[in-house]
Amino acid sequence: MDIDFKKWAPWNWFKKEQEDQQNAASLPVQRSDLPVAGSAVSPIMQLHREIDRLFDDAFRGFGFPTLASPRWPSELPGMLRPALDIQETDKQYTIALEVPGVEEKDIQITLDNDVLVVRGEKRQEQEKKDGGFHRIERSYGSFQRALNLPADANQDAIKAAFKNGVLSITIDKREAGAPKQGRSIPING
Repeated sequence: MDIDFKKWAPWNWFKKEQEDQQNAASLPVQRSDLPVAGSAVSPIMQLHREIDRLFDDAFRGFGFPTLASPRWPSELPGMLRPALDIQETDKQYTIALEVPGVEEKDIQITLDNDVLVVRGEKRQEQEKKDGGFHRIERSYGSFQRALNLPADANQDAIKAAFKNGVLSITIDKREAGAPKQGRSIPING
């Protein structure tokens, strides 16, 4: 009796984003509290660094920026990371990406090497002449999400629709082994 363990393990949709995070984490880190050669490091400072490292390791997988490593590429200043849902049925995958305040014309979806990339920009255009603002709590800037498609995703049958600030992408399933090609995916409003 052969058991196909691949059916039991969930597909890693975020493999590309995790690779980008690992690449960013391998960059050199500049910290002002690192010891200078020949100077003594206090045990308190060593404990402090170790606690920072433990918290960084614990929260790294959740997308939180860490103290000892650079942020996710999509969390650089001015970059947003919209939430998404992925649902699977017997016949298709459905991805819902929340992008409130973004217009359809500011979203671009591309497919290349089994990676579906959604890019866009949320703009803050505000013109109010009377009264001063004391605080504005709206986010704006660029965003990008990269999703690795599973082997059974029919890359020729990807459809996207945009309604009420939610981008819905449906991907039909296909038999494994059909040829794949990169292309741009239009959004139907």
